[in-house]
Amino acid sequence: MAKPFRRVAAPVAGAVTLCLDEKDGAVAGEVKLADGRLFSTTGPLPVAEAFGIAVHVANEGGLEIVVIDPRAVWKPSWGVLEG
Repeated sequence: MAKPFRRVAAPVAGAVTLCLDEKDGAVAGEVKLADGRLFSTTGPLPVAEAFGIAVHVANEGGLEIVVIDPRAVWKPSWGVLEG
């Protein structure tokens, strides 16, 4: 069974943060990596591309994926979002 994703309010150091948003009816995603002092971002991408990048980076680095979803656009088909 897949590990659930965790909802957060801000990027988390040591995790891969997937930020979701909706514009003109389309869901977009942005991947952020934070180390406590600096962070990098992909910029807005189609949600499927952002999700794929987040999963790849998390798997490669053994990191958790956390999700910022202020507009509640998460779809249950993507997995379990807790919090």
